[in-house]
Amino acid sequence: MKDAPWLLVPEGVLVGGSEITIEPEEARHASGSLRLHAGDRVILADGAGKVAGAELARCQRSDVIAVIDEVVTVSSPLPGPTVALGILHTKAMDWAVQKAVEVGAAAFVPLLCDRSQGSHQRALERVGHWRRVARQALKQCRRAWGMQVERPLTMTEVVSGRLLPGYVADQESDIDGPNISGDCSTLLVGPEGGLTSEEQKALADAGWSTIALGPHILRAETAAVLGAALLTMRMQPEEK
Repeated sequence: MKDAPWLLVPEGVLVGGSEITIEPEEARHASGSLRLHAGDRVILADGAGKVAGAELARCQRSDVIAVIDEVVTVSSPLPGPTVALGILHTKAMDWAVQKAVEVGAAAFVPLLCDRSQGSHQRALERVGHWRRVARQALKQCRRAWGMQVERPLTMTEVVSGRLLPGYVADQESDIDGPNISGDCSTLLVGPEGGLTSEEQKALADAGWSTIALGPHILRAETAAVLGAALLTMRMQPEEK
């Protein structure tokens, strides 16, 4: 069953022994892209800790019905960082959200910086889209718990304490990625073009530290994902 494809379902509908109708978007994915048929085995996940094995009773275009076996509840998500990223153009932002899920981030915060792309209103309108991107990414990495995509924050809100101070990606920092501490759970990355000197000073005054993520200049979305991966590894509990 571990190799069976994953399908997403709404929270609260997974009950052992019951029959469930898969929502149209997921149903089309199952019958189209995945080319599944009646009798195939799948794994159903709600993104809130519940996962279930199931057999497809019907699989025709947007009409897919699954019969659920045993439901397993994953009690709590693994520790993961909060990634705050200055808003980028559409494809880059979508990629960053998707990969943040895959590497284990717990939360994602779009940032409205001086050099962010798009208006505050446009950012608010994109939140629903980013949440859908994050949810769909669960199927690739097979996470039982989803990544929370928060509403966009301004830098004024960040430095006033809306985010727990952590690391700011800065190539000129004296601290490099391998020395990142798992005691810190927040990573902030500026938009394309970086943070302004005023934003950097405001963050430093608010207690944020800087960290370099390698010897080369990275795209903002690459830095966000690399930093998230490093923090995720540092935050995992040691095996006894």
